[in-house]
Amino acid sequence: FHRSSFPFRACVGPHWGTRRARGKPRRRTGKEGAMNGKEDLWKDAEHQLKELDLDLDGEGTHDQWEAAAHNTVTEDAHWEYWMRKNAKEGKGDAVFNGLEYKPVSAMMPVPEKDENPYWGWFKKGTGVKT
Repeated sequence: FHRSSFPFRACVGPHWGTRRARGKPRRRTGKEGAMNGKEDLWKDAEHQLKELDLDLDGEGTHDQWEAAAHNTVTEDAHWEYWMRKNAKEGKGDAVFNGLEYKPVSAMMPVPEKDENPYWGWFKKGTGVKT
């Protein structure tokens, strides 16, 4: 094709197809980009510190472990728990012996009592002591 027949004459030239031709700002490189990254990092850290200062244990909030703690493992459900418990001739497999099978509320906001919690294997000592 001939240059004069190109429909977008404004884009033809030494910067054709580059960020500058498309009207985008140039990328920062070297010290300029590193300094800007450090400023953003501090802004993120300050924001996280402000969130930590919020009173998250105030009135109207519930613990996700306590909301589900009243649920128990039943014999007619939780097949994975029973399979792992009865493995190795009733001694239990590595997961059963090394972790705890506990309920935890996955709802947001956390209700006072969760009747249908998520059951999972957690490190011993995690959550509410039962």
